[in-house]
Amino acid sequence: MRNKTSLIITCKGTKKNGKVEKCKFLHNGNWGDDALVNHQLSHESQKSKNSFWLGFDTSLYFGKFSGRDGKQS
Repeated sequence: MRNKTSLIITCKGTKKNGKVEKCKFLHNGNWGDDALVNHQLSHESQKSKNSFWLGFDTSLYFGKFSGRDGKQS
């Protein structure tokens, strides 16, 4: 049975010459989705001696509450 809960996955960007360059990539889906694989391959193809990709990061599951909104259940 496949998990239907989506993640909000963002790209951490790249680090070039010691400085982080942000990336605006945002994906609402799951690990292994084609969009993630293609985005990763794009960054890895630009890898050089002074530049490398920082990977992906996730925030909360889409549709789940964090409990930080101040509302009580």
